[in-house]
Amino acid sequence: MKLLKLIFLFLIFIFLINVVNAAEVSFKSTPVQDVILPGKAAIFNVEVTNLGPTGEVKAIVTDFNWRKESNYGFYTIDSGRTIQDTFKLYPIGSLAPGKYSANVRIYATRNPEDFVDYSFIITNVPYKDLVDAKLDYNPQGLSPNRENLVTLKLRNRHAIEIKDLNIKVRSEILDQDFITSLSKEETKDFPFSLSLANVKEGDYEFNIMGVFEDNIVINSTLPIKVASFSDVKETRKEGFSFLVKSLEITRMNNGNSVSKEIYTKEISSFERLFTKVIPEPSNVEKLDGAYRYTWRFSLNPNDSYFILIKTNYGTPILTLILLGLIIYLVYRKTGAGLRITKRVLLLKSKEGHIAGLKVLLILKNHGNVLKNIRLTDNIPGLLELPHEYGTLKPSSTRSGVAGSIVVWEIPELIKGEERVIAYKMKSKVTGLGRLTIPRAICRYKDISGKLYIVGSNQFNLF
Repeated sequence: MKLLKLIFLFLIFIFLINVVNAAEVSFKSTPVQDVILPGKAAIFNVEVTNLGPTGEVKAIVTDFNWRKESNYGFYTIDSGRTIQDTFKLYPIGSLAPGKYSANVRIYATRNPEDFVDYSFIITNVPYKDLVDAKLDYNPQGLSPNRENLVTLKLRNRHAIEIKDLNIKVRSEILDQDFITSLSKEETKDFPFSLSLANVKEGDYEFNIMGVFEDNIVINSTLPIKVASFSDVKETRKEGFSFLVKSLEITRMNNGNSVSKEIYTKEISSFERLFTKVIPEPSNVEKLDGAYRYTWRFSLNPNDSYFILIKTNYGTPILTLILLGLIIYLVYRKTGAGLRITKRVLLLKSKEGHIAGLKVLLILKNHGNVLKNIRLTDNIPGLLELPHEYGTLKPSSTRSGVAGSIVVWEIPELIKGEERVIAYKMKSKVTGLGRLTIPRAICRYKDISGKLYIVGSNQFNLF
């Protein structure tokens, strides 16, 4: 009797092995997002392997509480091959918070009775349990009559990516709004300063409100204690000398507790070019026409902190003066007394459009006699070659694709002599728009035969 029972159990064992091995489909999954918010999809990467002959394989949801989306409606898989896919499982209706099992059946269509049932474990998380908030500050309390450092700590409690989280901090002593993001299960700190002038000692409530995807994820009321101020003394020493000014700040903690300090200084954009600070600030913020330097530091009892801000205009100004002198000497040397002024007059048609231009080139010799003067003027491509000249005709003209060049040869200009060269030209287009009239260039020699080059002003037509 005992032997028959053992044989019977052995046959059942062999039968079960054959049933497991008879399955024609193998299935594996890897969670991408198995923790979800209400109404969101759980995401899984899956692998479907055909262990039987080549044919069609299907994967259907057998749990009526879930809806599946994937890249394929069905799979056509060669024998022994594997196909990769992504399942998105959406809850049908509202789900209470908790863990759920979404069941999917995988089978070959040639033999629907031979199937694999797979359960996807999904955790549904309510918005209100998504983020924790707390405030971190000096445990002895905030000190009045000066700035304090307070840190808002946010913790993402779940493996869910949070983007564009809108945070509002409200209290009697602070209003603060900002937008941030939190990675999966990330903790992030947000420090800010509090100035508590004329704030009485006591307990104050901070309301922290967080909104994500139009849902409230944080609604906390946190207490903060305002204590009596610690005995931190600040001394300032200002120094002034020729083109140099300095500011020395020293803060000394004469109290009996650690004090977190903030010192800020605004410096204009121009002043910043000549300013050095020791030590480097913790943060530099660009403002409208200025920069705000911020130092954040902690002072232990009997410790001090020293800041030096030194502005030195001497070296840069002397450099600018020297550079200006060099430019002036070069200008004087190259100019040799000749000045060219270009004037442009607009010629309009009966309809009011700009039909052409009249150009005056005024040469004035403020120095000694000048010889062999060669004046060259460039004409933009939108204008025709000059068709009408004043008393002095050009010695040569040349037209090109980019424009034209007109050249005058003047044998001599005596000291104090002024020569006016005029010409007119028409526009190639109707209604000239924005146009730049280039400089006229003059090459000449003084009485010693030295060559000089000088240019006129440039004219912009709008």
